Amino acid sequence: MKMELTKQPQTEVEYWKAIEGLGGYFWSTNHGLRHGHIEDKDGEVAKSIEDARKISERLVVELGEKFGVIHPRDCPRVGPGQPVPPPPDGKVYYRDWYNRMKESCYREDYEGIICSACPFSEGLQPMISLGGVVPCGIFQGRLYKLIAPYKCGMLGMVGWNTEKLYVEIIMEAGRNALMQFQKKEKEIRDNLAQKPQ
Repeated sequence: MKMELTKQPQTEVEYWKAIEGLGGYFWSTNHGLRHGHIEDKDGEVAKSIEDARKISERLVVELGEKFGVIHPRDCPRVGPGQPVPPPPDGKVYYRDWYNRMKESCYREDYEGIICSACPFSEGLQPMISLGGVVPCGIFQGRLYKLIAPYKCGMLGMVGWNTEKLYVEIIMEAGRNALMQFQKKEKEIRDNLAQKPQ
């Protein structure tokens, strides 16, 4: 089966998300193959990785055509400690574009989840550096996604409920922090209710 995009990206955000998703696929699939979690007796997995690589390459070329993003292979090579020359007017180096989009997309994601109003959150920068992992300071392990953007990840853990969470927030940061948390909960719920299904 040939891998294909389900939707052709149009915006820079859509391009970034597609490239990031393909990168995640490369990493997790190669990791699974190396550690014996995935078998590839008939070569289909290797073929899907190659298909994904070609799609990613095509998207990077399109970025240059549509948005002036300079392909990594065309970026100037500099030695250690040497400054990279500025890109031509109207252009941006791929790595700079990628990092700008990564921060922008994860910032938007972070602002859209309850963690952004939680005193236990480690903040936006850890979320960016960990590739979108929910930055919870009390969750044991890595929390990759919330059940709902307004629902704290701890509520799925043994011994945790809404009452305990609210008490912990007050103990950590005071009543004003709880009021901010509850305000954010309502804001996220209201935003979701307004979105078309």
